[in-house]
Amino acid sequence: MTAHPAARGADRRPLRPEMLTLAVYAPFGTDPVLSGFPDGKTTTIADHPLVRNLAAVARTGVAVVAIVDRADDDTWLVTFAPGSAQPELSSLGKQDMQSANTLTKLLRDAHAFAPDNACVLTLEGHGAGYLPDLDPQALTLDDVTAGGALEWRLGAVGELGALSRPYDEAGQPYVASGAPVLPGGSPTSPTNHAAMPTAEVAAALAAARSAGVPKVSVVHLNNCFNMSAELLHTIMPYAEYATGYCNYNFFTAGQPYPAVFQRLAAAGSASDEQLAKWFAAENHKVLLEAGHEPTVAGTVELARMHEIAEKVDDLSDALLAALRTASPTERPAIVDKIRQAIVGAQQYDSRPDYVLEAPDELTDLDSFATELLKYDFEPYKVAPAAEALRRALCGIKQYGDVDTPWMAPGDLWDFSSKNLAMNIFLPDPLLKGLWDWRSQYYLDVNPDPRNPQVQRSIIDFVKVTDWVDFLVEYHRDTPFVGLLPALIPEYPPLRSDFNPRCPRGRREGAPR
Repeated sequence: MTAHPAARGADRRPLRPEMLTLAVYAPFGTDPVLSGFPDGKTTTIADHPLVRNLAAVARTGVAVVAIVDRADDDTWLVTFAPGSAQPELSSLGKQDMQSANTLTKLLRDAHAFAPDNACVLTLEGHGAGYLPDLDPQALTLDDVTAGGALEWRLGAVGELGALSRPYDEAGQPYVASGAPVLPGGSPTSPTNHAAMPTAEVAAALAAARSAGVPKVSVVHLNNCFNMSAELLHTIMPYAEYATGYCNYNFFTAGQPYPAVFQRLAAAGSASDEQLAKWFAAENHKVLLEAGHEPTVAGTVELARMHEIAEKVDDLSDALLAALRTASPTERPAIVDKIRQAIVGAQQYDSRPDYVLEAPDELTDLDSFATELLKYDFEPYKVAPAAEALRRALCGIKQYGDVDTPWMAPGDLWDFSSKNLAMNIFLPDPLLKGLWDWRSQYYLDVNPDPRNPQVQRSIIDFVKVTDWVDFLVEYHRDTPFVGLLPALIPEYPPLRSDFNPRCPRGRREGAPR
């Protein structure tokens, strides 16, 4: 992957309010809660609190261009001239907010609105970390059944809900070897709040660059789970810095944004890095004030993702060496050490139970590397590779709360560890043979040309690292049971009125 040169030159001029445009992409159209926030009674685009908060941003001297899509409404282009509190509202009809073309349009419109300005982009709405780029035309009944050779059945497994499992023509369960790379792809894809696929986000940014839009200064991934190694690496060539949230974020309709740009106006100027960190800090302030909305945030210079991917590759190779060269009697002990490291690592909530532990399938990279250091893998070079990955991730975490989330009053989310940075997809961590629906596509790095080409594009992260090879080898002796339902996690809104029967959360570093 080749990065474009920085639009503002190698020295990157400081960001000033009068030379800055905030571009906001708000795909709320599949979610009536976000569309009608805060109380379900918001009926017009002008009354939505996001638009009112963007007016406060414009009053700081920053130009604002947004595309906002709401349930049961048009998609709107919303613009504010610097210093103006009055929006210009233009209906765009109803746009496909999962399409790269729509996000590219936002960036092109933002550039046309103020051609000399630097651009800061915020992505609102739902997130899920890595999302495959699927071709709906290839998910036909004939394709996903391999021409009738497979029969998919829905079942139930404990508290995990329904799962899909294919059976062959003889009625026997189809058993994949080491990983669920199945002919034809899974017959299910998310139907709730589906976010833009990872590759599509990068394609949108790339198309904007090709159209002459300057390289984005800061991307604020203002949604859930998108402080993701896969997503950050994929958008690396097209933006300078990114701020995001490893687990759930909480929907605030842009409430922190005025304070971010008031800071900028007071300072007169700021670097890309400083502005990126202000996004995290002001989001934190709003959620702390509300209480019971714990988050963990990170900020990264995206150019660092090249080295981070290299270190993930090195760690994968070290784990592969341990798994592949161990004797049949030694291998189970090595598998168990890896499994225990995953269990001990910080997990983020990919399952709908709000309990942050395996079998959740988003694992913190820094935490995983730290846990691996507790086990002896000699003579294999796992420890040096884990240490190198930890160094590459140093300084990314901005804050981590310890608090009880309002959605789960009986749970405590503790993000106080210093060894947190970003999540990575690590499916079926407990070797149960139950895989996240995305696994089929994530692991299919070299699709069989004889099968339907369900993925329109495959992200570089899974092609340039051996992370997928590690996952397949780790699961080598685990029979495939089934794929879990295709769901995008709900986006919890701000709930400042929540008052559970447990102590109020604390700021990281405060006394317990």
